[in-house]
Amino acid sequence: MKKEFRKNVIMIRKEKNKDFIKHNSDIITEKLLQLDCIKNAQTIMLYLDFNNEVATDNLIKKLIKLGKIVASPITLKEERKLIPSQITDLENGIKYGAYNIREPKPECSPAIDIKDLDVVIVPAVAYDKDCYRLGYGGGFYDRFLENLREDAVTVGIAFDLQIFDQVPKEDHDAKLDYIVTESTILTSR
Repeated sequence: MKKEFRKNVIMIRKEKNKDFIKHNSDIITEKLLQLDCIKNAQTIMLYLDFNNEVATDNLIKKLIKLGKIVASPITLKEERKLIPSQITDLENGIKYGAYNIREPKPECSPAIDIKDLDVVIVPAVAYDKDCYRLGYGGGFYDRFLENLREDAVTVGIAFDLQIFDQVPKEDHDAKLDYIVTESTILTSR
């Protein structure tokens, strides 16, 4: 059931054109920048988008301009682990890593201690209205989020088309603090 659900949502998202992605990603970026948890954060980790996810490059540039330390994960596929690493150069400091997803180059991206993260912006295939996420099936983020500081804030960003009344979930699936879409902000707080 999870697999089929995941496949259908990814297919719907893939059908969206570049204008839809850019326009709605810009709206989501502006909403995120208004959240107190973002304004007050010193260190923020977020994903580098792929496959028609909410675009994050513009957000990264704006966060860096605001003086935030911005990190993105380096994926250690065999260990099923994410290493938060500072983005120092969005143009030349990024490479394609595991699963062909962009990630910081280790040689120019210092690792950041997971306990230093104030906010983590998490990717997902879909979310439900109770702020549970349906990830891509590897469990990387579920394991990662379990090790955050107690007061760290988790935020999902998605297009409205990725929000459902319920998503298939299991006990280990993470519940986030906020979900931000182009039309709404959901919270579990």
